[in-house]
Amino acid sequence: MFDVNTTVLIIEDSQTVRQSLRTMLSNVGITRSEGVSNASEARNRLRGKPYDVVLCDYNLGEGMDGQELLEAMRKGGTLPLSTIWIMITGERSYERVVAAAEMAPDDYVLKPFTSQMLLDRMSLARKRKLFLAPAHKLLEQGKVEQAIQALLQLSRDTQTAQYRLDAQRLAAELLVNEGRQAEALAIYKELLTLRIIPWAKMGVARIIAEQGETHESSGLLREIIAEAPRYTDAYDLLAQNLIDDGQYQTAATVLEKAVAISPRNFSRLKSCGTALLRCGDPAKAAEYLQRAVEVGRNNNFFGPDVLVDLLQACSESGQTQQLDRLQADIAARADELSGGELTLAVCRALGALGQQRPSDAQTLLQGAAARLRERDTDFSSAQRFLAAAVRLPPEQSNGLVEEWAKTIALRFADGRHELGTLLEVARHHPSCRTVIEDAYAALQHNSNRAVEMASAGELEAAGAMLYQLAEETLNERLAMNACAILLRQCEGKRKAGQDYAAEQDQVSRLLDWLPQDNERVRGFIKRRVQLDPMQE
Repeated sequence: MFDVNTTVLIIEDSQTVRQSLRTMLSNVGITRSEGVSNASEARNRLRGKPYDVVLCDYNLGEGMDGQELLEAMRKGGTLPLSTIWIMITGERSYERVVAAAEMAPDDYVLKPFTSQMLLDRMSLARKRKLFLAPAHKLLEQGKVEQAIQALLQLSRDTQTAQYRLDAQRLAAELLVNEGRQAEALAIYKELLTLRIIPWAKMGVARIIAEQGETHESSGLLREIIAEAPRYTDAYDLLAQNLIDDGQYQTAATVLEKAVAISPRNFSRLKSCGTALLRCGDPAKAAEYLQRAVEVGRNNNFFGPDVLVDLLQACSESGQTQQLDRLQADIAARADELSGGELTLAVCRALGALGQQRPSDAQTLLQGAAARLRERDTDFSSAQRFLAAAVRLPPEQSNGLVEEWAKTIALRFADGRHELGTLLEVARHHPSCRTVIEDAYAALQHNSNRAVEMASAGELEAAGAMLYQLAEETLNERLAMNACAILLRQCEGKRKAGQDYAAEQDQVSRLLDWLPQDNERVRGFIKRRVQLDPMQE
């Protein structure tokens, strides 16, 4: 089963232990082993080539722990399904962690252990992989539907409880990835009728949160945390639910508890700092964001957005000593920055505001405001722009802040999360809050009016109205609704032998700036190609 051709990656921060593990493997005939000392090195090595087995220590010192590394690799899709991942730990409490984990290793071994004990655990994990191999092969060929059906069949045929659980777990994950939440939900709920499984309950909580049932989802997540206090993913999703409901302070408290469990997790430190920044505690936010920078700076998942949040936190809390250095660091990584030139201008404005130069900040923001309508401007960069703008003194803004707030709200405030975020950013600027609320109400009214018109058979009027509004606001939801109606018109006119060139041109114009990675947009593109294959 394992021989001289078996490749093994050892992830362990102690060189002595790494060498000891290599010796153990050699004793059982496995000689092609390599070692790395931390999560960052491991990610680079695993991206470079596949390994048959990964032996990973749970505690890796600086940076991610072994469980966080495993989850990052699986979520990123860079760990082959055929790779066996064995976690090594001296903590008996890890048994509770692995029982709850949404993404668990194939097996784990508790220290101390012998070469034979390690080989036995690897062999058991190998048998589980072989059971799932038919589905793995289908997935490698891109045959997701066939893989799901194979997994469901395997779960019905096997008499081994663990194998059945493995098959159902992977099937549910694939169904969620395919957008088939109802089918995944049925699997998770079936599992929960048999026994309490925290990761299955987490699957339910994640799906119903996506469906907008955040209150029910949060209730399940609190149950999970009570059952498995170290299940940090549950804290993360609970915090996101709270943020969606506008409860930034409570979300920050939840994230602080998660950070206490995994104090060197870059993503969690960043999320906690950002939540504290949004709820008006920039000094505390700066502490967490500074820790995130220290933990993540030399890792390949580190990006400049955390530096922008740290700059904003320092600016708002009056910590001016870092502002110039942070701006230089951000400028050096401008090509990685979301929002591009707009975000760079906002950073300069934040620096000016922190150094008590509001007139300079106004000039910078005014010069960059036109970029709010550029294609690469995302919600994150727009809200940062607003966060700087609302700090301008009233006598200097001359109504500009309200005008900018309206532009941002009309483009981005098409859901309660976005609305809540913008209102939180403008919490100390009453006139801006009013503008944002009015813009959101106008978006809702126009969307509802278009639905009414379409239901009454007034497709042409509904499509024309939504197209005009989408082009004026660059609001993605309006644009997608416009595409849906315009394509219905095109398809109807084509069937009736009528000309539909004008509507087709409008669809093409909208698809030019809608996000191409959106599932709904991909569907529109396919329908457009069916109307005119030359546009493929």
